[in-house]
Amino acid sequence: MLGVLAFFSLIPSWAQADLFHYNNLLIGPRAIGLGGAFTALSDDTSGLYYNPGGLALQSSTELSSSINTFYLKSNTFDRVFGEKAFEETARGSLSTFFGFSKKMTPPLLGTVQVGIAFVNPDSALSDENALVENEPATSVRRYHRSANIRSGASQVIVGAAKRIGKDFGLGCAASYLDVDELEQIYQDAVQGPFTFQELPGKAVYSTLGQNVRVHLVLRGGALRCGIRTSFESGVRLGISYQRSEMVYQKLDYDSEINKVFTDENNQVIEVENTSNASLKGQLLRNIIRTTTRSFVERWPDELRLGVAYQLWRPLLLSADVVRMGPGQGTIANVKRAETINVSAGAELVLGGTLFVRSGFFTNNDATASRDLSSPDQRREYMDYRGVALSTGLRLRSGEYGIHYVEQRGKGMAEKVAGKQESSSGRLQVISISASQSFP
Repeated sequence: MLGVLAFFSLIPSWAQADLFHYNNLLIGPRAIGLGGAFTALSDDTSGLYYNPGGLALQSSTELSSSINTFYLKSNTFDRVFGEKAFEETARGSLSTFFGFSKKMTPPLLGTVQVGIAFVNPDSALSDENALVENEPATSVRRYHRSANIRSGASQVIVGAAKRIGKDFGLGCAASYLDVDELEQIYQDAVQGPFTFQELPGKAVYSTLGQNVRVHLVLRGGALRCGIRTSFESGVRLGISYQRSEMVYQKLDYDSEINKVFTDENNQVIEVENTSNASLKGQLLRNIIRTTTRSFVERWPDELRLGVAYQLWRPLLLSADVVRMGPGQGTIANVKRAETINVSAGAELVLGGTLFVRSGFFTNNDATASRDLSSPDQRREYMDYRGVALSTGLRLRSGEYGIHYVEQRGKGMAEKVAGKQESSSGRLQVISISASQSFP
């Protein structure tokens, strides 16, 4: 009987979207098609996001942008109700990148390239309405879940870089990060029939209802510094490091749970002087309202290493390794393990005008776990593998392209407490981009 309470493990303890998936949305007009393998290049304004050192090697004023015109994410959780799967979907709101960079000559510093960028690292909307009826394997007569979830993260980045010699660039960028997530979920479950010694010959049904509203706001700053260098052999190397601090945190959690036992005619059952723990407090209304102001103790730092090679004039190859440090906090959801992701990309320019790019990347989940040192003990996670394709025109005055990114993932999920099953996911993004250069 107590197993009926397990269905409310379907409610997350707070809105978290994909804060600790780092490649849900690839950033930057050129970097998208390369699968994010851009640290050793970073030669457009999205270099502020990957490696500010590459900004120093720009030779002109640049205005660039990209817009995600389509975003669809779906996760399937196997055997949640007996053999029946459970699916969650999310669509993206408008998510953009916009950047501007220009050479300047401030006093004492000489000529430097400065830039500003507006970035949406993640943005999604989810409107779900699921109904499951008559699942005998789990004694579920009816389960209903309605969810409305919106999440978004935005950054403003300002940076500067200086060229040292012919092929070496050094730069730093400061950014402001704003995360805002709202999750409103209602669900109810009816299970039965059950029998109790206190109620001989009577069928008993349990009905639980829960309404949850969670609002998460994080604001903070970050500093990223990096270098980029190139050699006559056509090899380019890049490295950057970012450290972040959250300066404002707020988590509002409102939950109301109602539980009642009824007979087959939907009449409330009351039992006097029972020793059965399941029947005690058979009429229950539990309201929780909390506000937490400090729960993130350490935001994951980021180290990026990149290499690129101009194999021949029309063909470029690039690769990145990205290490995200652990996250620490006072609640389990912000305790994250160290994660390493990789990416690789290729760019072919035909006739000096038509470009074709492709990339592969990983998007591993730095999930919380019962034991962070044991990957097999992760309670719920999804590790993605992604591919990127893009094409467009490269002109003297700028570049214009269209991009498609798809990720597919596999993992484990514990949607019902104590019952861990496999899960799978798919994430698709279509975007367009444009860059304009000025002498």
